[in-house]
Amino acid sequence: AEVRKLAERSGAAAGEISELSATSVHVAEQAGDMLRKIVPDIRKTAELVQEIAAASREQNSGTEQINRAIQELDKVVQQNAAASEEMASTSEELSSQAEQLQQTMTFFKIGAERSARAACPTRLTATLAAPKAKLPARLNAGKTRHKKVTLSLDDASDLEFERF
Repeated sequence: AEVRKLAERSGAAAGEISELSATSVHVAEQAGDMLRKIVPDIRKTAELVQEIAAASREQNSGTEQINRAIQELDKVVQQNAAASEEMASTSEELSSQAEQLQQTMTFFKIGAERSARAACPTRLTATLAAPKAKLPARLNAGKTRHKKVTLSLDDASDLEFERF
């Protein structure tokens, strides 16, 4: 009776084992099918990751080029600023020299009293005219008439001229 019970239990356990084996085989087959379906998706994902990595490298390269271009632009802007400052300085210097030249030219203006005193056989008379188009508007305003300048080449005041 006990051997029979043991045999019945063994038969039942063998049936359960057989059922579990069949179920395990079925689950393994389903897992295999799922893996077969997932593998192409995994490959696609890997390809997409590679494309993203390549795009990131290209973007990094583009960013470096933009950075270099901005640095070059910064250098050009700094050079332009330096040139602008130099031009402003030169402009001030030219303005100062123009003022000095105007002051020097006042020395050479000949009035009525000097022209009577400078009567000499060798005289040079020149007519000076400044065309409107060549002078800036602020310098040309009201200065379009002709002026006669008489210079004496044998004047005693030449000694003063030689000082300059």
